[in-house]
Amino acid sequence: MRRPRRLTGYSVLLGAIATLVLVYGCQEAPKATEPELAVIVRKTLTVTGTGTGSGVVTSNPAGINCTITAGVPAATGCKAQYNKGVNVTLTAVPKSGHSFAGWAAYCTGTSTCLAPMTADRKAQAKFLKGPFTIRITNGTAGAGSGTVRSQAGLSPVINCVITKGVPAATGCSAKYPAYAAVVLTATPATGFDFVGWGGLCGGQGSCQLTAVQNVTMPAAFASAASPAAATEGRWAPTFQTPIVALHMHLLPSGKALSWGHKAGAYLWDFANPGAGFTAAGETYEMFCSGHTLLADGRLFVAGGHIDADHGLPFASIFDPASETWSTTTSMAQGRWYPTTTVLPGGALLTVAGADENGVMVPVPEIWRDGAWRTLTTASLTLPYYPAMFVAPNGKVFLAGPDQSTRYLAVQNNGEWTTVADRVVADRNTGSAVMYAPGKILFAGGGDPPTRSAEVIDLNDPSPAWRAVADMAYPRRHMLATVLADGKVLVTHGTSGRGFNDLTSPVHYAELWDPATELWTTMARESAPRMYHATAVLLPDARVLSSGSGEGDGITYGDSQLTAEIFSPPYLFKADGSLAARPVVDAAPTHIGYGGQVNVESPDAESVTRGTLIRLSSATHSFNQSQVIFP
Repeated sequence: MRRPRRLTGYSVLLGAIATLVLVYGCQEAPKATEPELAVIVRKTLTVTGTGTGSGVVTSNPAGINCTITAGVPAATGCKAQYNKGVNVTLTAVPKSGHSFAGWAAYCTGTSTCLAPMTADRKAQAKFLKGPFTIRITNGTAGAGSGTVRSQAGLSPVINCVITKGVPAATGCSAKYPAYAAVVLTATPATGFDFVGWGGLCGGQGSCQLTAVQNVTMPAAFASAASPAAATEGRWAPTFQTPIVALHMHLLPSGKALSWGHKAGAYLWDFANPGAGFTAAGETYEMFCSGHTLLADGRLFVAGGHIDADHGLPFASIFDPASETWSTTTSMAQGRWYPTTTVLPGGALLTVAGADENGVMVPVPEIWRDGAWRTLTTASLTLPYYPAMFVAPNGKVFLAGPDQSTRYLAVQNNGEWTTVADRVVADRNTGSAVMYAPGKILFAGGGDPPTRSAEVIDLNDPSPAWRAVADMAYPRRHMLATVLADGKVLVTHGTSGRGFNDLTSPVHYAELWDPATELWTTMARESAPRMYHATAVLLPDARVLSSGSGEGDGITYGDSQLTAEIFSPPYLFKADGSLAARPVVDAAPTHIGYGGQVNVESPDAESVTRGTLIRLSSATHSFNQSQVIFP
């Protein structure tokens, strides 16, 4: 995907539709009684192999029946032709004692591969021969001490003692047959904490592995009293993800749903991180869509990907209860890079984006109960992924990235009115967040990137932007996230000139305090995360950070297929040890507008503040769903 750019009404879609013109010799038309010739276009699907193992790849519809031996495909059965436009599903089955380690070329992941035959396709299947070694390590020598053990009854046993970051010479690795289930548990030594797993697992619970390849599993321990955590927070080790999580959402179930350009959508349960990721499918190509959580907790997705700067008109809904997708009525036009906003009455507003022909869509649309209506008198061409918020007056506020900010009234056919100009003109790929009802912070962005920030209070009779303290680092492709205590965490970004300077990543997070309007530098994130990075607030008040890449010339293989979890300072005591969390005995599952909220806790006397924070739905430097109250 090339970088976002604003398109004009004269943009032309090339290559999306092939037109076949039959030219008859001597300009003579065929006789009326002669049948017209049917032209069938065929496309070729080729399966190749790699790895040390063996297996078979078959297709539906039939055509592929490819035996792969020690990574080498057979001379026959590995290539077939299909009518153009047919969807072909490939299934890989390993030989006994071997494993299927995943797809490459057109396909990715380890589940079935869906190959739409709109062009010639190649899919590479990787099989590996077992048994497989699982090895425990700790990447930070001197950091901490503890023990990692495999589950009872498993043979051979892993019983790995790590002392000041150094694994013992024995007990820290074992070989297992293909598809053996291995559950690892980490126990810190006295005076130490288990920080978390790296590699294929994440979080601090048990790590559940299936032996399909050799695995090195980092287990990080740290001193239980590191005072720095109380002031700058702490990042857990990176762990692997099956996709580039450039669209990421927190669902009411507590699971995070994410997808990128390849490999479909996946679910991850923060409460059971060792279980890994579960495929969630897609109804269409949802890359570069807009999305937010509906009032009932379902995820609404609008628009999607045809090609760079060309969007689909489709819309889908993900139900977190059944973990299934359903389609809803399509929009009037396609949208690529739109923004979606839930309105107070439960309807959903969609603005901006490029349509099927690459033309920017100026007319907003509103979805309610499966039907769309257009705001025909509110036509306004907006940049990609504009920052939109519901204001206290019921209107929708456009915060940027352009300098002129406005209200959109959605009643009748819609109307825009000007509010105020921002202090900084260009905040493209900066990040905006509503940190309190009606109060918005906009920071970073521009080219070259700025470290500046500004705020506006929409509760004022005449709202106006004003500058606040600068961040420590200039950055673009950043993301602002509201934390449980009302402060704002900024992560990711590049400080270099140009669209996405890979040589100048900003690793350090920063925390903005609304009370002082000052920034504090937080702990350093390990992975460089820039264009297409995301972050969401988890139910336990930590922040899940992931993504970066898969666009602007960065291939899937060179992208960040990792995630990290940040624990903010409020989770630690002054000495750096973990603070006790308040216990919630009872809380309502549904809250109506204007209703009273009663939460019961045995720790009520020590609780100083409670907040309601809407679930996150983040992509491209903007969380389209999160708000906080009060």
